[in-house]
Amino acid sequence: MRRIPYGPVRDGWRLTNFSLGLTYNDDVLPDGSMYSYWQEGPFYDFTAAEIEELETATATLYEMCLEAGDWMVGQCPRRTVEGRRRGYFASICTPAECYLSRIGVPEFAHEQIIRTWYDGDAETWTHYDKDPDMRLPMQTPDFSPTVYGRFDLWYNGAGSTPKLLEFNAQTPTSLVEASVIQWHWMDQTGVSRHPWRQWNSIHDRLVGWEATPDGEPADPGAWRRNIGKLREARPWLPEKPKIFFAYETSEASGEDRMNVAYLMSTAEEAGFPVELIAMSQIGWDVAGDRVVYVPAPGREHEAEPIDVIFMLYPWEWFWHEEGGKAFFRNMADPQKRGTVWIEPPYKAALLGNKALLPVLWKLFGDDPERGKYLLPAYFADSKGAATLTSYAKKPVWGREGGSVTLVRAGQTIVDNPSEYGTDGLYIVQQLCELPAFDALEGTVHPVIGSWLIDGEPAGMGIREGVGVSGLVTRNTCNFLPHAIEAES
Repeated sequence: MRRIPYGPVRDGWRLTNFSLGLTYNDDVLPDGSMYSYWQEGPFYDFTAAEIEELETATATLYEMCLEAGDWMVGQCPRRTVEGRRRGYFASICTPAECYLSRIGVPEFAHEQIIRTWYDGDAETWTHYDKDPDMRLPMQTPDFSPTVYGRFDLWYNGAGSTPKLLEFNAQTPTSLVEASVIQWHWMDQTGVSRHPWRQWNSIHDRLVGWEATPDGEPADPGAWRRNIGKLREARPWLPEKPKIFFAYETSEASGEDRMNVAYLMSTAEEAGFPVELIAMSQIGWDVAGDRVVYVPAPGREHEAEPIDVIFMLYPWEWFWHEEGGKAFFRNMADPQKRGTVWIEPPYKAALLGNKALLPVLWKLFGDDPERGKYLLPAYFADSKGAATLTSYAKKPVWGREGGSVTLVRAGQTIVDNPSEYGTDGLYIVQQLCELPAFDALEGTVHPVIGSWLIDGEPAGMGIREGVGVSGLVTRNTCNFLPHAIEAES
């Protein structure tokens, strides 16, 4: 792993990137200077062995996360039939005995978090008809599609071991630049002649590919595979159900819109009808007890039922908003006519928050083969936290480095106050400062964004911060492309 400071600079690269979807590249910083998110010229170069190591780490970490999810679900009283039959509004979970309550997930969401976690398991949800006193009717196994996720990893090349910093399991961005923009950069610059050129199969894994003459079998891709499994569970769905794609319009840069639009384009390329909508256009049909798309206020008569929707919006915001209970009640429809959400709620509640890190350490910290990819982590109010003098303090529910504090030998070196963490829920993770490379603008610190598509390692994007503050990856950090064994 090396940083190449003076790579090729393409003529008209800004316009090229803009035409490919990177419409949110340029911004004006508070001091009046211009900021370019994409860095044209410098790039990172890896050996094939280093890529294989990152790919192995990514696959292993995901396996551990699935086991950690099982452990978390096992701490919730609603995991059992007895717990579920207490009724939708009953309160049986407490922070002392329920992991989900411990981290602030409202109890009305627990059952659907557990149900979507176990979807596809034929033995889990088939016992509702065994007891005539049960309040819920029989519910057969369902399917909850999950398309993508991104691990943020510490890595410093050969001789080092990748370390998990966090898992962006529900709403990861930087997808456009990781999938499309850096691939075109590679095509246009030709910096590598290695057969792999770049670790980047994100687009192909989303859309699928045909069998190749050299014997590689066809792959239907994440969209066709997931929707196919969904239709097995819900045969009443059309062969190609319409997929809505929703984003939050208050995000002013356009990053959310373009990430969602890109995902939508891959679903369309895979053969599905699609529609891009705003979060504010998701409505509720009281009479029909359905989630609907409302084109505009006053046009409720044109509302269209939503069977399948991808939402780039945090579940931890969604379930605290007015009307949140209704959406979860809709998911619980025993006839499986409720709306299917991509990513499902378990992605936020079990995997996409920082409380995953102490669970992983608890389960695998002593495992010499798998624990090597982890850093010691504890809830901030636990005894284990007191054993760390150098650590990163992170809010359980936080994004883009907000409210992350780095402490080295008892002294704060970086503080990034934000609106996150007001609930007082924090974890601490042993400090592992990002690698340092020399650059024109000073010392830079890269973090590896390792992508999963349908649970499989699929590629890498690199974000880079500058100076001491760059040890925390924020929304102002740059994106740099990468190559495999670039020609000198």
